[in-house]
Amino acid sequence: MRARSLDKPCLPSFSPPMIRYGLSLALVAGCAAPRRTFQPPHDPATLDDTAFVHYLATVPVASVDEGLRAVLMLTGPTSQWPTFEERRAELLRLGALRPEWELEANQILDKGTLAYMLRVLCRLPHGLSEVLAKATHLGSRRYALKTCIDEGMLPYATAEEPVTGAELLGALTKAEARSGSSAADES
Repeated sequence: MRARSLDKPCLPSFSPPMIRYGLSLALVAGCAAPRRTFQPPHDPATLDDTAFVHYLATVPVASVDEGLRAVLMLTGPTSQWPTFEERRAELLRLGALRPEWELEANQILDKGTLAYMLRVLCRLPHGLSEVLAKATHLGSRRYALKTCIDEGMLPYATAEEPVTGAELLGALTKAEARSGSSAADES
């Protein structure tokens, strides 16, 4: 039986171009934002707010554009923000979105982003971790989700999980009830 030489590695050798190609492919695939493949039977942009709410109940996974429109319904009729860019600009102005997130209309809405928007618009209290993370902008969506879970607006989940249409409707219903009760408390 022949002994294996210790000076030769037992791993296959890869050329540097092959390694660079593999790493670049992994980075591009890993950094791409998830896109929704579901195609609705009709364009949700053509629906009025009431029909849009009924449409959301049928959506398996909500897009960022649908989420922004739904959350803006808490502030009033969405006809004043007919495009994704206008909705995004309005939520940026309200502080409910962060510009560094670079959200796109067809991306899948995640629970952390939804929770951040709801926390800002419903004026939910900040937790200590969220206050400390505010300076670094790290974990803002995760801590907002924790706050929304604690307030009973969203079920327990991770910040990266996609939002279904039914979950979005449930969160909006709870947010509207909370806003209505706080408005009644103020009067």
